[in-house]
Amino acid sequence: MVLLPHPPLALMTVMIFSVATALLNLLSMGLTGAFVISQLNRINVLGANALSLPSPLSLLWLVLALLPVAALFSALCLALAAFARSTKEGQYYLMPLVLVTMPLMILPMAPGVELNLGNSLIPVTGVVLLLRSVLEGNFYQALPFVPPVVIVTLGCCLLAIRWAIDQFNTES
Repeated sequence: MVLLPHPPLALMTVMIFSVATALLNLLSMGLTGAFVISQLNRINVLGANALSLPSPLSLLWLVLALLPVAALFSALCLALAAFARSTKEGQYYLMPLVLVTMPLMILPMAPGVELNLGNSLIPVTGVVLLLRSVLEGNFYQALPFVPPVVIVTLGCCLLAIRWAIDQFNTES
C-alpha cells in the first residue's frame, strides 16, 4: 500500500513551488527587460524614451492573477499525478493538459482578439487578455471584465481541486 500525502498539504506544496518559480521567472524577465530597454533608450533606436517598464500597479495585477492560475494548474497536475501509476504514465497524462492549454494561451496573441465578455469567459484566455489590457495601461476598460474572469478562473480552480481530492481519496 502506497501512502499518499494529505491532499491540501500536497496542493499547497505544489502551489508554493509554482508561485516561487513564476515569481523568479517574472523577476528574471523584468531584469532582462530593464537592461534591454535601457540599452535601446541609451542608443536612441526608437526615439527618445520610446520604451518603458510596466507600472508597479500592472506588476501587482500580474502577481494577483498568478495565485488562482497557479492553484488551477497545481490542482490539475496533482490530480493527474495521483491518477497515474508511474512517472512515465504521469508524463503521458500531462501532455493533453499542455495541448489544451497552449491554444488558450496563444489565442490572445492573435490579431484582433480583444477583451470582451465572450473571451473573458474562456478559462485561461480571459486571464491572459485581462493581464494584457492591464499591462497596456487600460485599467478602466478592463475593470468590467474582472468579475467574469475571476468567477470563471476560481470556478475552474475549485473543480480542479475537487478532482484532485477525489483522486487522492479513491482506492484504485
